Amino acid sequence: MKKKKSSKLLAVLLALGLVTGALSACGKEPSEDGKTPGAEDGSVAAQTQGRYVEKEVALPSELADWSLIQMSAEGDALYLLASRQRDEKTILQEWCYQDGSFTDVTPDWLASMELPAADWVDLKLIRGAGDTQYLYAGYTEDDDSFRGHLWKGTEGEASEITPEKWTIPDEDWGGYEMIQGLAALDNGTLVSLSYTYLDILSAEDGSVLESEPASTVYEGNLVTDGENVYLCSSDASGSQIEKRRDGRGADSLILPFPAAGGSESNVVLFGESGSLFLDVLKDGTLIAGGENGLFRLPGTAAEEEWEQLMPGIETDFSMPDCWCLNLAALENGSIYALFKTEEGQKLNFYEFDTNAVSEVTQVLKLYTVYESALLKQAAAMYHKEHPDTVITIEHEYPMYYFDTPDYDAVYQKLNTMLLGDNAPDLMVMDHLNMDSYASRGLLADLNNVVKPLEENGELLSNITGSYVREDGSRYIVPLQFSFPLALGRDISSEDMRSIESLAAFLAQTDYSYMGTQTVAELVDLFYPYFCDKIVDGKQLDQERLGHYLDCLKTIADNCGIIATRPENELSLGMWDLAAKAKFALTPADGFTNCMFPMSMSDYIKGDFTAFENSFIPSAQVGIFAKTEKLDTAEDFLRFLLSEQVQDKDGSRGFPVNARSLQNHAEKDRSDLRASTMIMAEDGSYLEFDSKPYPKETAMRLTAICESLDTPIREDAKIREILIECLGGYLDGSQSLEQTIQKMEDGLKMYLAE
Repeated sequence: MKKKKSSKLLAVLLALGLVTGALSACGKEPSEDGKTPGAEDGSVAAQTQGRYVEKEVALPSELADWSLIQMSAEGDALYLLASRQRDEKTILQEWCYQDGSFTDVTPDWLASMELPAADWVDLKLIRGAGDTQYLYAGYTEDDDSFRGHLWKGTEGEASEITPEKWTIPDEDWGGYEMIQGLAALDNGTLVSLSYTYLDILSAEDGSVLESEPASTVYEGNLVTDGENVYLCSSDASGSQIEKRRDGRGADSLILPFPAAGGSESNVVLFGESGSLFLDVLKDGTLIAGGENGLFRLPGTAAEEEWEQLMPGIETDFSMPDCWCLNLAALENGSIYALFKTEEGQKLNFYEFDTNAVSEVTQVLKLYTVYESALLKQAAAMYHKEHPDTVITIEHEYPMYYFDTPDYDAVYQKLNTMLLGDNAPDLMVMDHLNMDSYASRGLLADLNNVVKPLEENGELLSNITGSYVREDGSRYIVPLQFSFPLALGRDISSEDMRSIESLAAFLAQTDYSYMGTQTVAELVDLFYPYFCDKIVDGKQLDQERLGHYLDCLKTIADNCGIIATRPENELSLGMWDLAAKAKFALTPADGFTNCMFPMSMSDYIKGDFTAFENSFIPSAQVGIFAKTEKLDTAEDFLRFLLSEQVQDKDGSRGFPVNARSLQNHAEKDRSDLRASTMIMAEDGSYLEFDSKPYPKETAMRLTAICESLDTPIREDAKIREILIECLGGYLDGSQSLEQTIQKMEDGLKMYLAE
């Protein structure tokens, strides 16, 4: 689907994460041999006095109504570019921060610039030789195309030197050059990085002197020490930093990426959920910042290891809702980072404090199969409140991992950890057999934490109470949840509320509401809502199974069952409701992400409801029963369930904290927009705009969340047997009784185990 630029990116930004490597050897000045003192095994070591610290710089009141766009260093001075919209124009200012004070240093040529007040204006201001500066501005023009412009400013005047190349649309995709990075070299040239080319430009007139197609994916970091250009790239072999003499690829040198635990560590600073931010001093010393902290690589010895100045958890780089815009390093050793948060903007600086010592006395270990922004956010916040405790998070797969995980390897690793000295104190049990771990006495009863929070109304007990067992114990609690949202046109919410009501409705219509389905597609759509209901102890409940199979047969008759799906074809879903589909199930995973299905419901003038009044739990946390840090683990779990934490992440589900649910519902999303292309009923494509929904819709979603009472269960074996046995029944070649018998035969040994 084609997507256009929006006034604010709706897609949740990949968050800046939490250090998962060694906590020792961080934040100290190196010893004479270039190494940093501390424990070598990742344990908490006795800290020598002196370490890097993070502090916030108070911004001047004059910048309260301005947006800080960019930051750069020149010697021992820090320069900030600010913008704001006024009288339908975008105006600019430049400020200098030096010796603890801010000064407006906006040159006349920059003050005279009046750019369009577009939804998004991409700005880059760089310094050249003498007093010459260069401004790049990219914005959407009257013809709805996004174009970049380049100005040279000096002696009170600005002259446009936009390269002709930027004014010609690309033959393949039709758009114009979008510039990621720009740098001025001492030799009188500029280096420009776009998504497709790295160009060397004349600093006089902007003409292209050399052009090189981008053979790798560049990440937008482009910094220079005056002679060399440094940029981050990635290809099939991985990620790296390129050092290019005069910007030319022929003289490039590949530098290693910084790692959290030195050269032996597999935990790299860049990648997965975070980004790398880079700056370079005049002597070629590189400074890097990201989810694993601050690092330095001396320019005089590129082959040496990166030195970790500060672990990520000690910085705002570890806060997923704190988005870094720029990193700048001064010649005096100070490092600055410019952040954007939901509350506004902040400027941090980092310097070595000879009197500071680490306060960490204990480390709590948390294990999860998938990386989690919410967990990383909470771990960073907890450490800020409890400087003596660090939560380390180990995960097997990044958040955006779309291949099938190797759960055999996951189970083997986790079981080995639980039997050894490296056992985690807390575990996220999503997609794992939590009943098995509970029955083996490996999980602690959480009632001491959860029950008081339910009783005083802090938690949605309709969600968390689902985990109470017959004996009153509970071993898992979810931090978030979503629910299956039934959307439809020409069908009421009552008729699509359950499998039974949907089957009864579809039996009365000849129109295929969901389009054709394979057996596997039909099973995947509906079996999670009844797979636990058809098992009674260690046997199949034949009466209930027959009831649900009968409903599936009715639904299948309306859909039309096909043997296979063409390779490049998908079954109908939510995005097809404007064309062929009249019913779809889609996850409702948070108030922000619900903007898409709510916009579709409005567009088709349809209705919606929670299917089977069920919910999909996520981030299901348990505590290792044999942990020696039970009190701290329980305290961290309370913190995870608190309004303070659950207010932070509304992008991956609804919070189980009751007050946070209300806070997310009442949040202002009026500036969110997203557009895409969908198919209309006549087969043509049209632009579909997703817009914020009214407060009444948010309250309706809230009421649904507060009424859900059935956690969705999945069982890979039951799914396998259903797919294997159901085809003959759906096509009429096999009776209901024969189908039930085949399923019983296929599941007998499995259920008996």
